[in-house]
Amino acid sequence: MEFKRSAGVFVAGISLFLGGPLLSYAGLLFVALSAARNDRGLITVFVSLSIFGALLGLLGFFMLLVAAHRALTKIDALPVRIPSAQRQTWPADPV
Repeated sequence: MEFKRSAGVFVAGISLFLGGPLLSYAGLLFVALSAARNDRGLITVFVSLSIFGALLGLLGFFMLLVAAHRALTKIDALPVRIPSAQRQTWPADPV
């Protein structure tokens, strides 16, 4: 059975999951600064940036879910050694 790789998706998911909200918070900070100067054009740009950051964070979360599923599928498919049962004594065995 061929498995899909999960490390790249995991790293990208972590990056987006952490970087998306940072981009969103930065956009909100600049929205507040632009609102203080009554610049409606910049407010629109930075609100769009905040929404884009939130969407990137959501995309990163879904990528983490996909990476975890791929990794757990690989782990579940690993061969497991089952210990053999203790040999029971039969009446014909010498004691």
